[in-house]
Amino acid sequence: MGVPATIVWSRHAADELWSGVVTPLTFSALVQPMERHMVEQRLVNAGLGGLSGEPVFRLLEGHVYVNTSLIQQVMREVPSLLLTEGVLGLLPEELRGPLRANRRSLVDPRTLATALRLTWRERSWTPGARARLFDREVQSIVAELGDFRVPDGLEASEIATRFALLQKRLGGYLDAVSWAMIYSYLSFHLFAHLSRSWAPSENALSLLGAGVSEIKTFRIHEMIANLAARVREDPDLSQAVLSTPPEDVLAEIRAGGLGAFGEDFASLCRIHGHRLLSRDLAYPSWRERPAAVLEMIQSLARGPAAVSERNIREVQARLREELGEGLRGRSFQFLLRWCQEYYAIRENMRYYADYFLFGMRALALAGAVDLKRRGILYCTEDVFYLDAGEMDLGLRGGAGCEDLRETAALRRREYEQYRKREPAEVRLERPGELLSGGGQSRGLERKAPSRCFQAKSVGPGAVEGVLRVVRSAAELDEVRSGEIVVAKATDPAWTSYISLASGLILEVGGLLSHGAIIARELGIPAVVDLSEATNLFRTGERVRLDGSAGTVERLS
Repeated sequence: MGVPATIVWSRHAADELWSGVVTPLTFSALVQPMERHMVEQRLVNAGLGGLSGEPVFRLLEGHVYVNTSLIQQVMREVPSLLLTEGVLGLLPEELRGPLRANRRSLVDPRTLATALRLTWRERSWTPGARARLFDREVQSIVAELGDFRVPDGLEASEIATRFALLQKRLGGYLDAVSWAMIYSYLSFHLFAHLSRSWAPSENALSLLGAGVSEIKTFRIHEMIANLAARVREDPDLSQAVLSTPPEDVLAEIRAGGLGAFGEDFASLCRIHGHRLLSRDLAYPSWRERPAAVLEMIQSLARGPAAVSERNIREVQARLREELGEGLRGRSFQFLLRWCQEYYAIRENMRYYADYFLFGMRALALAGAVDLKRRGILYCTEDVFYLDAGEMDLGLRGGAGCEDLRETAALRRREYEQYRKREPAEVRLERPGELLSGGGQSRGLERKAPSRCFQAKSVGPGAVEGVLRVVRSAAELDEVRSGEIVVAKATDPAWTSYISLASGLILEVGGLLSHGAIIARELGIPAVVDLSEATNLFRTGERVRLDGSAGTVERLS
């Protein structure tokens, strides 16, 4: 068995992990351990070693594409019960048809043989064992990387060595993440499918975050919201935090001022300072830019106090009444608990991955200082436009490193153009042909002003409001309470800003994308997969967003 000669590369399938423009250093640093530990080793252990040599990811015009022909081949081995439309949504439509005809059962001899093979080769592959392995792994990561620092005066070659070691350690984490990622997708989409079939009148997806205390993104948001509430309710603190330039506030906190608020703010930045502002090494961390955390607190403090309208207990009571206490009700509750566990793991994967991104960024910037000093780079930020092998070459002083300065500068200019274009959704690769195909320029050509747009529903409810288009993390502090946020995608570090919104419209994502998870937890209407939304709409427009129907109607 092998991947067909024509490979279908999809940007949509990559958006869950790689949404937006990705710099060469980020892609090259992560893709090798991801392919080896999340894909190749898993395929070998499952008896699909014939597929393990196939390419998985490509970086084209600054965007990551996934080999969906490979995913389709793997899905052929999955029991049909688990191949819900949500799971099939990872593939372009033309690849879904053969899988819909799949009739493999859970007790099919080939399925049982695969399970036995996995049990022999990978003892912790089952859902319960994998969750325990993930817990042990993240505890190790916090112990090893929780206080990561690059020592002063570190030799360039030693920086290269430590960067490579961090990549290797990332591989161990991805071994634990691999099956956890699979289970999070399968359990979530199976739960969503059964919810629509068994309890169509209830918003059962709202239960997923209920009572799950260890979703890091939401716990951090609660800490930020609590700090904002203290600023809002204390006139003296409000004056000190809201009427003073952020850098002066931070200076006072560093000097031990602002009492308990200052202590709690410093603790937040110390414990969670490894969070990056976006999903790329080119973006700073909270430890580097604590002003970003302060700006979130200020934005929340200036708005009204949040009021939760979620009635989780009522939903739970109605579901118990509708499903009963029989087999169907017990099966639904079992699936809910399984889904909640992996829902939390899915959201926490990125939190712990940020420990590695933080370390890689710190090492890359330390190395960039040396590369700039030796004239190999024009500026330190250019290091993100080298790939990991090129950075290693420059740090070790290998032959040809003098050419890296122009290489990085040229790529940086190319990336400015990539950020203005909407890349092709699907690309085909045939034997002997180069992958090609570009997108349309973003912002240079506006589509005809349609009034109603269809998207994918991920957060139920409807709202009318004014739009706020956010094209980068730098624009987040412009979000005002009650606005409907339009963005390409969201990042966990954006959560507190998104909590100000009355609705969310995203260009990319699915039911299990981060933006969808945030919207359901915050109880705001949301849609995803609205192509070029940040180009179609303007800040200040008024729309009606129906998250249940998946529609956006322009009102002004």
